[in-house]
Amino acid sequence: MKSIVRPLAGLAIAVIVVSCGGGGGSSGSSLVPNAQPPGPAPIGSVKLQLNIPPKSAATGRAPAYVSPATQSVSVAIDGGSPTVQNLSPSSPNCSNSGPAYPLLCTVTLSAGAGAHTVTIDTFDQPNAAGHSLSVNSISVTFVAGQSPNVPVVLAGVPASIAVYPAAPANTMSLNPSVGLIFLAAQSTQAPILVEALDADGNPIVGPGSPTLQVSVTGASSGSGIAASAVSGTNPNAFTLSSTSTGSATLAVVATPTAALAGTPVTFHLMLVATVMVSTLAGSVNRGFADGTGAAAAFDHPRGVAYDSANGDLYVIDAGNSSIRQVTPAGVVTTIAGPTPPTRISGFADGAGSTARFSNPSGIVYDPVDGNLYVTDAGNCAIRSVSPTAPYTVTTVAGAAPLRYCGNHNAVGTASKFRAALGITVNPTTGTLYVADTFNNEIRAIAVPGYAVSTIAGSRSPGHSGSTSSSGSSSGSSSSSSSSSSRSRPGGTTYADGSGSVATFHDPIGITFDPTNGDLYLTDSADCAIRQISTASPYTVSTLVGVSPTACGFADGIATTATFNNPRGIAYDPDTGDLYVSDSFNSAIRQVTLSGVVTTVANVASNTRRFGLVDGFGPLAAFNTPTQLVYDPALKSLIVADTYSNAIRQVAL
Repeated sequence: MKSIVRPLAGLAIAVIVVSCGGGGGSSGSSLVPNAQPPGPAPIGSVKLQLNIPPKSAATGRAPAYVSPATQSVSVAIDGGSPTVQNLSPSSPNCSNSGPAYPLLCTVTLSAGAGAHTVTIDTFDQPNAAGHSLSVNSISVTFVAGQSPNVPVVLAGVPASIAVYPAAPANTMSLNPSVGLIFLAAQSTQAPILVEALDADGNPIVGPGSPTLQVSVTGASSGSGIAASAVSGTNPNAFTLSSTSTGSATLAVVATPTAALAGTPVTFHLMLVATVMVSTLAGSVNRGFADGTGAAAAFDHPRGVAYDSANGDLYVIDAGNSSIRQVTPAGVVTTIAGPTPPTRISGFADGAGSTARFSNPSGIVYDPVDGNLYVTDAGNCAIRSVSPTAPYTVTTVAGAAPLRYCGNHNAVGTASKFRAALGITVNPTTGTLYVADTFNNEIRAIAVPGYAVSTIAGSRSPGHSGSTSSSGSSSGSSSSSSSSSSRSRPGGTTYADGSGSVATFHDPIGITFDPTNGDLYLTDSADCAIRQISTASPYTVSTLVGVSPTACGFADGIATTATFNNPRGIAYDPDTGDLYVSDSFNSAIRQVTLSGVVTTVANVASNTRRFGLVDGFGPLAAFNTPTQLVYDPALKSLIVADTYSNAIRQVAL
């Protein structure tokens, strides 16, 4: 069984059996159903009129089906030897009959008056050779002296099934290697058309077309992928829907309407409910320029935050040591740190362009006090940035005058951090939570006052495996005047537990769930997603991951799914799901709070793809995405695609 997917095309076709005047001295003949014969009078010639549409027939439907590929027909009476008629202008017994159906061929039959079974079969080659295209048997009674029209509905012989999208290309696409891709969780269902095809690839439509049974099997957990028929007169119209991203199989069975037309044909097609990826700002060319969309330039953007007060985004442009503002329209403006094209790193508080950063990484908007907070990793400091002019930058924790890095809880700048990379906020209390990466700890910062405390982890990294490296990415780096900031004591134990009993290995991404009050973080070198209670005793558990550490690229449940150096994580309050930037796999992964992992952008496989490619999730590509945030106004993830030097939008 072959399967064909092709553009939409309809047919206008019909089959009519018509009697003609008697021959050979007979008083006449007719083809009449359900009448009693008056006697054994013989029948003379019978005209069989097959209305065959041209191959370029316009779309539409007609009373019955005949394939435009039909080249010959056979007619048999009561199972006897068939009479074969070729159907071409040069064939004997054929003539032009008019513009709509230009060919009229006459078949001469011989039968006595009375009840008979007439079997009609059409073929795609002359002389009843090749493939049978449509066939049926009808019971009729021949009555001498009558000439009515008798409609015959031929049953199409299905050879394959066509499934094709009936929606705009930006919402649905058919990919030979992936399957039928459509946008997940949309308010309107995605329309498709399903047709049975004959052996020559022509759709079988109208009366006589096979009965279609369409269903969905094997839908991934939580995806809600379903198919339903469209109410109305078009039996070929169906719709697809989903509640979330995921995959399933579309199963189609085409059952002929007559036993003579063959056996049911089945077809299976992969369905993928997915997201759409686009580039909001930046391009593959790194640089330092303000502007709109691709006219703006970044150098290894790492962090991104959403400002719920004005709907804008704020990006950490690490390579340019600056803070950039990005509007929903993709307009990029530098608000703090050096302005384009100057690139200067350092350590200085001040307004706007007078401030200096060194390898900044994470950023979050605190709706309680209205400030942005930045993890200035190279300065081992936490900085506040006012998101309104003059964009004042202030050091609120860490970074003593000599930028000494270390591990010390205290108030404000008396505290010490070691290359903290991730930061999030409790939007109700304003408390900041920091992934103190090289200390392998999670720190809390009270706002206001900026008292720093450690809630989980210890300086020794918990690690019991190895991380696969990416050919296009490198580990986070930061500069400091203290060599001790690069010294990470050894450790080999991966452990859940309360407070300092738990261990991490390079935690980077961190997000807060306002529903349960817990933190979720990417334990990058352990290739795991961890959950932390923000109430004492600060219990740490593993949401996804195993010990010993297993890194890879696989979807599944908590103990079978794998990541490769995940670095960013965001909470979606609309669904309660988490999204992870799986950096060394250059993929965006969805994680439910029950631990089910699904890749939503870049196909999960053993082959990692890197690049800047927009499009449907399975076809899109990233290059070491780092951190991400959920934008509720755009209903999208905003991703800092670090090595693509771009800010990407993943529309959910």
